[in-house]
Amino acid sequence: MPKPRPQTPRRTFTTALADWQRAWTTHARHDRRAASAGYATATGQAHLAAMTNLATRIMTIEAQIAETPANSRAELQIKIAILSLDGQIRPEFQKTVLDDAMHMIAEAEAEA
Repeated sequence: MPKPRPQTPRRTFTTALADWQRAWTTHARHDRRAASAGYATATGQAHLAAMTNLATRIMTIEAQIAETPANSRAELQIKIAILSLDGQIRPEFQKTVLDDAMHMIAEAEAEA
């Protein structure tokens, strides 16, 4: 009898999701503050600089999760959420997500 895979995602995935969500929330907050202060002001420029740093952090999280193979549906769902834009997997990440899905399908078929 095949051993069922755990559906609880590994810490790598849950941490990445939490960090990614936090970074986007903070990015949006800086955007609102920059807009209200005026983008050309010193305060607005400071918020724009913070947004640039956050964008770099977001890209790092996305690249890291793209390189980490998903071992369960729960992990694949997190990976898709992070690497999607409005529900569509971004083209640069389609191959990694498809590779994970195909790997999981092959394993399921081998166990059946």
